[in-house]
Amino acid sequence: MTYSLLLFDYDGTLCDSRQAIQHSIQQFFLESALPVPPPAEIQRILEMGFPTFSTLKALQPNTPPETVAGWVPTYRAIYAEQGEPLVRPFPGAREVLAQATAQGAAVVVLSNKGAAILESSLDRLGLLPYVSLLIGDGSFPDKQLQMKPNPMIFHEVVQPRYPQVRAQEILMIGDTSADLEFARNSGIDSCWARFGFGNAEECLALDPTHQIDELSGVLTLV
Repeated sequence: MTYSLLLFDYDGTLCDSRQAIQHSIQQFFLESALPVPPPAEIQRILEMGFPTFSTLKALQPNTPPETVAGWVPTYRAIYAEQGEPLVRPFPGAREVLAQATAQGAAVVVLSNKGAAILESSLDRLGLLPYVSLLIGDGSFPDKQLQMKPNPMIFHEVVQPRYPQVRAQEILMIGDTSADLEFARNSGIDSCWARFGFGNAEECLALDPTHQIDELSGVLTLV
C-alpha cells in the first residue's frame, strides 16, 4: 500500500527534542521552587506523548488543574528561549520531506506541542516549506479541539482539508502510543518510529501497520 497523505508527529519522529524537553522541564521546576523530577521520571512521561498541560500534571499529580494550567505559559516561554535551540532534526528529515512531496505526497505535521513554537522550530530547521498543514495545540482555538490520541483533529481538520484522499491512503507516522492510538481511533494506518521516545512494549501492543528504524524508511511507503 502506498500513501499520499503523511501525518508526521514532531517530537521523537521528525525532530530529536529529548534534550530540549528535559532541560526545559528541569528549568521550569527550578525557577518555580518545586522539586525537580528525576530524569527517569521525565523520560517515562515523554514516552506517553502528552501535551504540555498533561505532562506537567503527570509530574505534579497532586497539584490542582487550574494551577497547572497557569504553569503552561511559563514552561512554554522557557522552552522557546532555552529548549528549542537544542532541538535537532533526525538524520535525513529534510531530505525525506523533500522527496515525499516531490513524489506527490502531502505532508502534515500533527503534534501535541504548542502551535507557535512548533511552527517556529520547523521554520528554523528548514522543514516548514514542505508542510502543507501544521496542527499543534492551539492551532484552531475557535474549534476547541482535543489533542492526540483523540481523533477529533482528524475528523474536523484533516479530512475536511483533504476530502479527495481516502482513509486508506493516509498514514500516521509517530513514535509514541498516543500517535498509534490516534491512528487507530481515526481509522487510518500507522507507522511506528522505533527510534523515538515511545515505550516499545506499549507501542508494539498497538500493532502498528508499519515500523521504521530511521526516517528514510517512510519513503518506501510513498
